Amino acid sequence: MIGARSAIPGYAGHADTHARRLADQQVRAWVGERLAALRERLPLDGATEVFDDVIFHCEFGDQHVIKALEDARFGEAAPSAALEAADDRLLVAAASADTIDGAGLPAFLAGLRDAFAQRTATIVALKG
Repeated sequence: MIGARSAIPGYAGHADTHARRLADQQVRAWVGERLAALRERLPLDGATEVFDDVIFHCEFGDQHVIKALEDARFGEAAPSAALEAADDRLLVAAASADTIDGAGLPAFLAGLRDAFAQRTATIVALKG
């Protein structure tokens, strides 16, 4: 299974606020790179709006996530593991971008949009 620690060289982890913010940027950049390659490989044919929505999540951090990541509890073992699991789920959702075809594009993008939403909800809920 793909994970942030194995897929992203120099993955910052979650030890402190700076590391958590950097890890958030690294995860979003990794997903964005998969999407950029997909856009070069496939025509978006009717999926442009959803693609743009998903790529927006890659380019700009969710302010709810950024604020939540400031909480020192994320440096503790259990919240850190849950945060990394949320990152990993997003990476797994994005990993098939390299092999997706035109027929599977709408479902892939919808799944990726849902993975971003789930990641945000998980992080905000962990903050409490």
